[in-house]
Amino acid sequence: MRRDLPDRDWKALGPGVLIGPDGRTYRRRTTRIEPLEAEALAESGCPVVTYLPGGRLVWHDEDEAWPAWADARGSLTTGLPEPDSVTGGRWEAVDGATALVLVWHG
Repeated sequence: MRRDLPDRDWKALGPGVLIGPDGRTYRRRTTRIEPLEAEALAESGCPVVTYLPGGRLVWHDEDEAWPAWADARGSLTTGLPEPDSVTGGRWEAVDGATALVLVWHG
């Protein structure tokens, strides 16, 4: 399922907190995830959150999570972001739930 998240959620990305539509509060654990770790998270079925230029934040879970990761996979960088690159991070809730957050740089 794919859902646009409300304005309050994308504003919270800066401080490293995100409230998912599942009701969990996720906190940033990494800021530059390696491609292999990101791939493993996506394969595990965890939600993928995309932050798009212009401030649009989209939550992808279930059947939508893998395609969201596949769109970003070739552009993921662990270095300084350049135009058309993607940076990613691992975000976790206190109950151990994980989300992969991907930030597109325009």
